[in-house]
Amino acid sequence: MATLTVTIKEELILNGKDVGCTNVATYGATEVYHRIATITNTEKSILLFGAAVEGGTIKDAQLDYLRITNLDSSANIKLRIRNASEEFMVQVDPLGSFILTEDKLDADATGSDETISLAQIDSIKAVSGTSSSLIEIFAASA
Repeated sequence: MATLTVTIKEELILNGKDVGCTNVATYGATEVYHRIATITNTEKSILLFGAAVEGGTIKDAQLDYLRITNLDSSANIKLRIRNASEEFMVQVDPLGSFILTEDKLDADATGSDETISLAQIDSIKAVSGTSSSLIEIFAASA
């Protein structure tokens, strides 16, 4: 098994003081999915999760690390992350990234505290804020 090392580094000098941070995490990986894709203003699937490994599909419960980066320098993108009965959406600003280290989700629209019950993600869809945008998808799984 290979080791994926991910380094997240923030550099900031605020009022003359260095308040930046560096965090390093490692993940075991036996498979990697890497793709640069064009998305449009029509929502489409960019990644699926399922019982078997297939083209564009990551095997359920095997995801260790996922990064989706908006390569567009001026337009945002929106991601829809779904399981069998729930979904949540996030906006990724220009040149920003969305990161997951687990292929499970729980979403609740009631606005009240409830028990968290994570369930397998089934799909991730994307849509561009303009006619088209480039995104980068990088996923590592065990």
